[in-house]
Formats: sequence, structure tokens, C-alpha cells
Amino acid sequence: MVHATRPTSAVRLLALLSAGLLAAGVLSGCTAWASAPPGTTSTSTRPAAASASRSEIGNGRPLVNYDGPLVQRRVVLAIHTRADADLPTLRAGVDQHADGANLRLAQISPDVLPAGVLEQAVPQLTLLLPAGSTEDDARGLIDASTATQPAQYFVLTVLVHDLVFEVDATDPGALADAIAREGILSDALGNYETTAGTDTLGVSYLGTLLGDEMVDSVRSAMARPAGTTPRRVAVLAGTPGGTGVDVAAEPIPQPVALAGGTPHEVVSDAPVAEAEVDSTPLGPWLAYWIGLAVVLGVTVLLAGWSLVRRRRRLRASAFEPERPDPESP
Repeated sequence: MVHATRPTSAVRLLALLSAGLLAAGVLSGCTAWASAPPGTTSTSTRPAAASASRSEIGNGRPLVNYDGPLVQRRVVLAIHTRADADLPTLRAGVDQHADGANLRLAQISPDVLPAGVLEQAVPQLTLLLPAGSTEDDARGLIDASTATQPAQYFVLTVLVHDLVFEVDATDPGALADAIAREGILSDALGNYETTAGTDTLGVSYLGTLLGDEMVDSVRSAMARPAGTTPRRVAVLAGTPGGTGVDVAAEPIPQPVALAGGTPHEVVSDAPVAEAEVDSTPLGPWLAYWIGLAVVLGVTVLLAGWSLVRRRRRLRASAFEPERPDPESP
């Protein structure tokens, strides 16, 4: 009598466990492969200017198509001093040196500085040098022999928007008052200056880069009280004749580390690394596949041993004499 060789319950249990682990591993691997293919990288490349700076402070890189002559590369002298320092006296001393060097300084918002600088120190004075000035000109404005020597200063090269919004107006003064009452330009631009012409009103802005949406909102805010359309509000260069800057081609400012207590220069327009590879750790998967291999190996060994034992039993039963049935006639 021949009996079918079936695996034991322990072997069947291990086989089912191995099959379940293998299926789970395959499904997990397929899911991970579909969601993150090999070679996927997190890049900081900037085909358009909108994908650059993510910080909420500092001179970021919004989407800027109002560039070229409208954007200037300018030198900034940022002064960080004691909280109880006499800022008017300090500013007067710097202005005195600037007058001697035929430089006209303009106080500007510290938002023109890179975010990395503002996260470490917010200067009490941020002074913009005129177009064509050099970093050496800025450093020369601080004289270590005077009593106005600050605790720290740094020189940076930054990008600024130098814009003039101009619209036709029958009464430029009344239009300027209406714009000031609405307060939209104050919220959007911060500080600005108005210039009344014979039949035009100009709004000058010099500061951190404005995104296209912000520029368009300013045009709309001027067009509405002027009784015209935003397209009739011209956007001109505040400093005509310059070559300007193609913002989309500008490198992203690298993080700036300020050395404590010593005057020094920081240049903020150097490029950063183009890509960072986002790799998935292999440790958990390696341990999983090793464990699966061990379970499969034990399953094969037990199945083989069970098969050998059953074959031995079959061979032994084949040589046993057939016992007569006592109840048979």
C-alpha cells in the first residue's frame, strides 16, 4: 500500500511564512521603486528664478521677469553695533567719509541682505552705495581710528530692484494723495517716493527684488485711482543706461557665516552646489532579505529531512509481511 508523502505541519507553516514574507518584500520593493526611482535627486538648480530661496526673510529669488536694467547689482555696507550705540552719530561719521569720497549713501531695508545674514545678525544701519561703487569704496567708509567704529560691519554685493512706475494723470498731486490713502503701495513696497510731472505721476522704488505678481499688483493699485488700466502704467528703470542683471541666470546666494566681532567682507552672489542626492538607506532592506533567506533555508532543510524520513518508512513497510485479517473467513 503506497502512501502519499505530504510535508509535516511545521514544514507547511514555514513554507507559508516564507511565501508571505517574499510577497510582502516584492510588493514593498515595487511600491518604493514606483514612488522613488533610482537616481532621483533633490536639486537646487534654477531654470526659473522662482525655485530658489525658500526663506521668508532676506533677498530671495522670486519669479522676476521685470529685470535687465530694472535690476542692479549694488554694494551694501551693513553695520551691526551695540544696542545702546548712538546711531545718528555713527551715521554722521559714515556720511562724512562718504562726502569726502563723493559717494551718496541711501539707507535701505535690511531685507536686501541674504537670509543667512539676517538669521545671524540684523544690522542697525544698511547703507546702499551708488551705482558703480566698489566693495573697497564701502570698506573705506569705516575708519578704525574714529570713535564711530562699529562692533562689526560687513560688505555685501546684492541685487536690488530699481524701478519707476509711471502713469498719466491730469492731477498728479491728487492721484498721489489717493494712492497714499489706500495704502496699497505702502504695504507692497514699504518706502517709496512720488514725483509729480506735468501730466504724469512717478513712483520710485529701490529695494529688495519684487516678484512679477507684486509688480503687477502695484500697477493695478496705481491704475485704479488714475482711471486707467494696469497696462497703461509703465515700469521703467530707476537708473537708466545700465546693463542690468538677468535674474534667471543669477546663482543662488550661498549661506553666509559671519565671524563674530571683527569687520570683514562677505560676498553673497557665489553659486551653491547644484544637486544633492536623496539616497534611501539599505540597512533595513538588507536585514529583511537576510532574514527571509534564513527562513527559506530552514524550510528547504526541514522539507528535505521530512521527505527522507517518509521514504525510509515506505521502504521498510514494503518488506514487512502482510498480516492476515483475523476477521476474514
